[in-house]
Amino acid sequence: IELAGTDLTKRIPLGPEGIIKHGVLSNGLTYYVRPNKKPLQRAAMALVVKVGSVAETEEERGVAHICEHLAFNGTEKYSNHDLVKFLESIGAEFGACQNAYTSADETVYELLVPIDKPGLLEQACGIFAEFATRVAIKDEDVERERGAVLEEWRQGRDARGRAAEAHWKLMME
Repeated sequence: IELAGTDLTKRIPLGPEGIIKHGVLSNGLTYYVRPNKKPLQRAAMALVVKVGSVAETEEERGVAHICEHLAFNGTEKYSNHDLVKFLESIGAEFGACQNAYTSADETVYELLVPIDKPGLLEQACGIFAEFATRVAIKDEDVERERGAVLEEWRQGRDARGRAAEAHWKLMME
């Protein structure tokens, strides 16, 4: 496929040659690593799950979003907000250094983790492993998060949000 003399099937480079390292683990996880000078002694990490609200049926509407919220409430290894307490103990404040979002086609978890102490980066990778496969879903946590999820949904019902929803519906027909 060509457009104005440009081969559109050619791979687009990730960035300057040799800067970004990437690969695929045996479990199918694709990873990218890029050094950054700022923030100093911090690793900006993101776990991108390639599924979002577009994969839900009408009866399931909101499940991806509530699962995103529930991840911070607990997993098989971390319970009762121990995860948030641990992250805050290493200086990763909620919102600024730990956050997540769900869109139509992805759910993304973000952590900004200090790397100046041995073991913290490994623990952060372990947290992402928990987010990917071991989120605890408890009735009381679902009820507690329901209000926050509904409020975020209401905030997204502006003109831009309604246009995006119409766009995705059209794309998925």
